[in-house]
Amino acid sequence: MKKNYAMTLLFLLGFLASIPLYAQQTVKGKVTAQEDGEPLPGASILIQGTNTGAVTDLDGNYTIDVPNADAILVFSFIGFDSKSLTVGSQSTINVALATSASDLDEFIVTAFGISQEKKSLGYAAQSIDSEAITTSKQPNIVNALQGQVAGVQVTNSGGAPGQSARIIIRGINSLDPSADNQPLFVVDGVPVDNSTVESSGTPRGMTNRIADINPNDIETMSVLKGAAATALYGVRAANGAVIITTKKGKVGQVQVNVSSSFGVDELVKKPALQDQYGQGFSGERDDSSFWPSWGANIADENDPNYVYQDNWTNAFNTGTTIDNSVSISGGNEKATFYGSFGRLDQEGIIPFSTWGRTTAKLSGTVKMSEKFNFSGSVNYSNSGGNRVPHDRFLERMMYWSETTDVTDYINEDGTMKTYGNTNPIYDARFATYEDDVNRVIGNINLNYSPTDWLMFSYRLGTDFYADSRTEITPGPMGIDGELALSSTGNMEETRINSKDLNSNFYITLKKQWNSDWNTQLRLGNDVFQRRYDRVSASGSNFVIPGFYNLSNTTQIFASQGKSIRRLVGFYGDLMVDYKNFLFLNITGRNDISSTLPKENNSFFYPSVNLGYVFSENLDLPSWFTFGKLRASWAQVGKDTNPHILGATFVSPSIFPLNGQVGFSKNSVFGDPALKPESTTSVEFGTQLAFFNNRLNLDVTYYKSNAADQIIPVPISDATGFSSYITNAGEIENRGFEIVLGGSPIETADFKWDVTANLTTNTNEVKSIREGIDQIVVGSQFGYAGSTVTMILREGEAYGNISGSYYIRPGIAEGATELDRGLTQQIGANGFPVRTGNQIILGNAVPKFFGGLRNQFTYKGLELSFLVDFRAGLEQYDQFGNFLSAFGKQEDSNRRNDTVVFPGVLADGSQNTKEVWLGQGIGPDGVNYGAGYWRNYYRGVSENFVNDASFIKLRNITLAYSLQPEVLDKTPFRSARISLAANNIILSTPWDGFDPESFSAGAGGNAIGFTGLGFPGVQSYFVTLNLGL
Repeated sequence: MKKNYAMTLLFLLGFLASIPLYAQQTVKGKVTAQEDGEPLPGASILIQGTNTGAVTDLDGNYTIDVPNADAILVFSFIGFDSKSLTVGSQSTINVALATSASDLDEFIVTAFGISQEKKSLGYAAQSIDSEAITTSKQPNIVNALQGQVAGVQVTNSGGAPGQSARIIIRGINSLDPSADNQPLFVVDGVPVDNSTVESSGTPRGMTNRIADINPNDIETMSVLKGAAATALYGVRAANGAVIITTKKGKVGQVQVNVSSSFGVDELVKKPALQDQYGQGFSGERDDSSFWPSWGANIADENDPNYVYQDNWTNAFNTGTTIDNSVSISGGNEKATFYGSFGRLDQEGIIPFSTWGRTTAKLSGTVKMSEKFNFSGSVNYSNSGGNRVPHDRFLERMMYWSETTDVTDYINEDGTMKTYGNTNPIYDARFATYEDDVNRVIGNINLNYSPTDWLMFSYRLGTDFYADSRTEITPGPMGIDGELALSSTGNMEETRINSKDLNSNFYITLKKQWNSDWNTQLRLGNDVFQRRYDRVSASGSNFVIPGFYNLSNTTQIFASQGKSIRRLVGFYGDLMVDYKNFLFLNITGRNDISSTLPKENNSFFYPSVNLGYVFSENLDLPSWFTFGKLRASWAQVGKDTNPHILGATFVSPSIFPLNGQVGFSKNSVFGDPALKPESTTSVEFGTQLAFFNNRLNLDVTYYKSNAADQIIPVPISDATGFSSYITNAGEIENRGFEIVLGGSPIETADFKWDVTANLTTNTNEVKSIREGIDQIVVGSQFGYAGSTVTMILREGEAYGNISGSYYIRPGIAEGATELDRGLTQQIGANGFPVRTGNQIILGNAVPKFFGGLRNQFTYKGLELSFLVDFRAGLEQYDQFGNFLSAFGKQEDSNRRNDTVVFPGVLADGSQNTKEVWLGQGIGPDGVNYGAGYWRNYYRGVSENFVNDASFIKLRNITLAYSLQPEVLDKTPFRSARISLAANNIILSTPWDGFDPESFSAGAGGNAIGFTGLGFPGVQSYFVTLNLGL
């Protein structure tokens, strides 16, 4: 009986215990990212109100047992919005999580590649992700920053394949005309070279070296603007820093990504040209005349051999770009890897201009234990092409007859087909300049953490490139009647080798003192060394036509330049965090430079910045999501170029001569007591967010003063030198940066994101050493006295352009800047009177610039566009000066008009004299000679310094990504096709080619000279991206 009772009790207990088991149900599924369908390994799934949960595996899959159908599952993952779902009767629940707006830009890569929480920064910094980088399909990653970052001004040198782009952060910081004012570029924690070595002689549109990096390999680019942000990098980052983080392998299954793109380029804009007059002079037709457009009226001639050829359209091709890349990545908790290969080929709009780039990258990380890990990467690139002489091409287009077909340029025997002038297309084809650059950027990183509060880190990086260049100008072929490009022919071989070595060791100490106070201290040593070697050999007078070898020339000259520079730095970085809302950061660095005198080569500079997140400790309205105030003060030193101190010796370019070699004393003398430059900056800002991050505002005020400027100043020839390098000036930049962004509309399927930025910068030359009246940055040629000069004077702004102008009786005595509103003086001959004296005609630094980016997404459909603008700047239109000299501009259609120029005579009376604008004998019987445009107009700089403001539709992209339910039926993990267009809308008062292009190239500081550079282009692309 007792046994039966016991059995019955055991049965009842077992039955009661089994009731919840029968009520439980198992749920499984997959968690992915809504944006791209990628699985999210490590995502959390929690049963609401309990501690029971699960975590997704490497493929994003999960399984969890829930107590009943009413259970609510909470899905969450760092950087994504959480999502809560009731189980109900479902046994499979797949979830796509959206990127959290509150976590966007939560971390930003700062000095030495260290990721830091953005809210803790006491200075302004911005970053853009891989999508923003690759959307516009720019081969040069500098151009990807155009219009997207406040305080950053990016300028294309031109539209040539592989041509350089210039980047300036918060204005020009040096008075030295030859100084590099661009920021430091850092790839995966290693500073790299971004120099632009332009061709000697005629410009060829060479490449800035950061263009060797494949944009498809980049994860993010962070821009550090002020001295406080870049202090730890030392002298090399005195102009700011761009921190590039490349893609790396992630834990999970192996992934393969393929990208293929095809694009075409077209001329974006050209000057307003006349099409009514042809070859000849003084209105007379002459089919063999040098003068291309001062001849007879084409319609009046009514001759099929004398018609307008539209050469300015036909001479330019449709350029093409083909860009293919493939990457493979993967890994587990112990190791990850990433590898890629890319190939890009470009053909430019000027015939025979080409550039190509082959890239390969391999990187990996290994976690040996909880205490030790290491990583490394190597990037290889080979780039180069045929660089046409674009400056000479446009000049020869200027001389070419408008009634002779420029595309019919070659005879059957290979000689140039011409009426007498050099054909620009023939020159572009045969006057070649080819470069071939091999480059390797590599690094290895070691991290050892013996305890949770101490870490030892070491990074060794190298950047090496070899640049091989060959320039050939053919001589005569020995064929009767030929017109050769050169009477003798010549060639030049150039070899450039540059090797950078970076060593960085630092110790990180972390201490959480209590629940309120947290500190981190970093102490380190940084060593940088650069070896640079350039060798050139030129030969002239080919013995055998068509055999291009230095040994086939009768005269050979050689030159070589070598330099070595070393910089040793010691630094400290202390971060103090109080309750995660007050952040104090103090840094100090001492550099020892090999380029300065021993007595002054060691210099220390500190920085301090403070961030106060007041929204973390103040009771704010619910709509006020985030609020932060920040302030910083910093100093940074700057050294100079190697081997300039004291008296040096140089070898003249004509050696060896008759077997003799020799060196002569350099005309430049470097101050033996030279001191480092010192830049002091202050910055104040605020970062605000409203309505759960639907609206964001960031405002920054900055001011920087760069003192003890190292510049060459003229001295008396009696000293034996013509220039003296010394500390001789100070320049100031100040301005505001405003970034406004948000998501005005956001629903389950549709989202609209918008970001706008605006920058204003004012600069002033605060002082120049006593006895120095001015510093000439550069000049650009103009016909008949219209040459302009960029001059720096104390108390004036950087970028002032000075040139000749029309006399105005009302101008104040001693005036330095032209008031164009004043009445012009007219001479007794009825034409405006010019003066050869120079006065400020405009300034080439924009007063305002910014950008507006919009992005719309609806399920798998995306539409984005980027508009950028510049306002309040003037440039010199050398091309317009040439057009006026040769009768090609549209305005010269008035050549048979009679006009009265508005203005006053010398006695103050109004001018009433009629004059003819044409050439030769006018209708009034007066001989007007070469005419108004050649005699008067082309010789006045004022006519060609004009407003160069613009608004551009920089990029518009339409894309579609296949959705997960469709992809599940295909072998692909992701699939996306996009159509993009760049620069298709340009609004500007500038009458010329794209006003963004300029003559100096990325390495020059003589901004505002547009010259005869490679014209800007508009582009159209189609791109396919596949993921496996």
